[in-house]
Amino acid sequence: MGNNKKKQPWSQSIKGPLSFSLILGLVSGVVGLISSTGGSQNPLRFDIGLAAFGIAFVASLLVISVLTMAAKENDPDLGKGTGVNRSSANPDKKFED
Repeated sequence: MGNNKKKQPWSQSIKGPLSFSLILGLVSGVVGLISSTGGSQNPLRFDIGLAAFGIAFVASLLVISVLTMAAKENDPDLGKGTGVNRSSANPDKKFED
């Protein structure tokens, strides 16, 4: 009974946005870590690198999730109906009950 799970496509699963956000966060963390030292004689600034990682990870995950929600297709059955909810493909078609 409970084994009728449909496998979600890559565009709607959580693995894609998480992996992309992780890579973007790692890149920005490394860039922030290295560029904030101010020279080769100064120690690495791990606090700025971690802050850059966190900000980039959360911001990119937020943007990707909003864009993913905006790009979902409607169910094809939503365009068929009677009365106010007529199909826009055939607006003058009369439906039988």
